[in-house]
Amino acid sequence: MESYLTQTRPVNSLKNSKFLRIIVAGVAATLAFNAVMYSDIAITGIPLDIPATIGHIAVGESAYAEIAGQLIHLANGVGLALLFGYIVVPVAKKISKQPIIVYAVLFAAFETVVGVWFGMLPALGAGVAGLEIDPLVPTITMTRHIVFGLVLGAILTQRRTN
Repeated sequence: MESYLTQTRPVNSLKNSKFLRIIVAGVAATLAFNAVMYSDIAITGIPLDIPATIGHIAVGESAYAEIAGQLIHLANGVGLALLFGYIVVPVAKKISKQPIIVYAVLFAAFETVVGVWFGMLPALGAGVAGLEIDPLVPTITMTRHIVFGLVLGAILTQRRTN
């Protein structure tokens, strides 16, 4: 009988690593979120720049605020992706058999309502769902997060190849 150390199994390549797939999905989904964010800022004129806000909270009025905010926002997106991939998907699959992209969009919507509308925005003084900033804020924040969920789900749905 072979021991764990001498088993002859193929080495798990980067392409087949669940952890790295989730990291890549989190990065890509956060970049998609940012693309929608900068587009909606340009279209609506509502300066709801999350990385800039996070950066100013983290390091104050510094030349590094934007970089710090982007890194923190990216880490948050990756963290949400890891939570989704390792906890939400396995639990959701036990409850119902839906495509991963469905779970990802529902996860993003839930995270928006609970984490953003009733957590982050009120904590920043913007009121529930950011309504004290503008009536469009709930739609803007939900759209950004749905795009995050779509990209996250689409990447995690792709079949691995050997």
